[in-house]
Amino acid sequence: MKTRRTKIIATVGPAQDAPGALERLLDAGVDVLRVNLSHASPRDQAARVKRARAHRPDVAVLVDLAGPKLRLGDLPADVAVADGETVVLGAGGVPVGDPTLFERVSPGDPVYIADGTIALEATAVARDRVTCRVRVGGTLRSRKGINLPRDTSSTPVVTEKDRADLGDLSVLDPDYVAVSYVRHEQDLADVRRLTDLPLVAKIEKQQALERIDAILAASDAVMVARGDLGVEIPIERVPAAQKRLIHAANRMGRPVITATQMLMSMVSSPLPTRAEVTDVANAVLDGTDAVMLSEETAVGHDPVAAVGMMARLLVETEPLLPPHEGPTHAEYGNALACAAARLAEDLDADAIIAPTRTGLSALRLSAFRPRRPILAYSRVPATTRRLHLAWGVLAKDLVVPAGADPLAATLEAARRDLRPGARVVVLDIAPTGARGVASIVNAITF
Repeated sequence: MKTRRTKIIATVGPAQDAPGALERLLDAGVDVLRVNLSHASPRDQAARVKRARAHRPDVAVLVDLAGPKLRLGDLPADVAVADGETVVLGAGGVPVGDPTLFERVSPGDPVYIADGTIALEATAVARDRVTCRVRVGGTLRSRKGINLPRDTSSTPVVTEKDRADLGDLSVLDPDYVAVSYVRHEQDLADVRRLTDLPLVAKIEKQQALERIDAILAASDAVMVARGDLGVEIPIERVPAAQKRLIHAANRMGRPVITATQMLMSMVSSPLPTRAEVTDVANAVLDGTDAVMLSEETAVGHDPVAAVGMMARLLVETEPLLPPHEGPTHAEYGNALACAAARLAEDLDADAIIAPTRTGLSALRLSAFRPRRPILAYSRVPATTRRLHLAWGVLAKDLVVPAGADPLAATLEAARRDLRPGARVVVLDIAPTGARGVASIVNAITF
């Protein structure tokens, strides 16, 4: 049986509310469950997460903050707009959810709605409305997103809703927080004052592309959020931007997620398009750690089929991965991880064993994309869950008896999990600054 290394993130939603639906989704191969807070609060989503953890206690949960997204207001009915028509956003027309829209757009600016599927051009701006000409028509629906590519305002990345949601995250006990519309590394610093959880920087603004190295350094992981990114920058630039972002994250050793419309046709169709499966394969070959399903699992007609299709695509593509340079070897921990990965390959080892309290050893190994499985054993359940995001890492909870040596307990657990006679490479990196403790890379045959 082929082993899958690239991780799958699935968005939970109404499609999982039927009895057994969420459980079947998790059993299909989901590594991380995404909880979208754009239209809900943590308490609104608590029952779903509770069900997920009852079925899979170690499933990782990523909460996705709404951020300062401009949206249409609530419409009494859908509104169809055709090319060349005039439409008013605001007073006397289609309601908008945030009045700052009228301060952030100027005549001649493009205004995109619903991930750019509807294109408008502002022709006049007043205190409480924007008059637009329809360039590409469609159907306006309640709460659809609005994008202003020429907006240079300094709207705070953390909204009042985000602050309230961050203050209420304990009901979800999440493992990651995704920060929407990051433009600057300071945005992440602002969020860190409100939570101790690892932060995923969502890259969906031109300003973020211009400061990507600093944002990567300030984050714990990043997401290539292609939906809004493909509206904020010319859509033809998205593939190259994706490749640059993934490469930059790989070089810095940050887990990277590729998201949005990966198998979009499976929202209503039993099969994806050929273009979609090629897109998924290219994300894997680019070096992504994880791929994310959004509407496909949140509201799709067969979320389990979407996850199954994704898993098969990943397994078929991963053998084609080229050799991976990984992050700089000048850093001590990276050099050890690279040595462990190379030794495992040279010895044709069955696995690389990484005892870890914080997850750092396993993350360092993952960054070099070894062809051998990475078995990470941790005494900290939160670490085990967080490592479900990292490429190639099979994270396991470890029980260390009182007074026992953690490394010995790790090796005993590995003996139980692997076949008799298995050859393994062990990477045990001492904490930075630890005195009298040596880091080791060793080969053992059970």
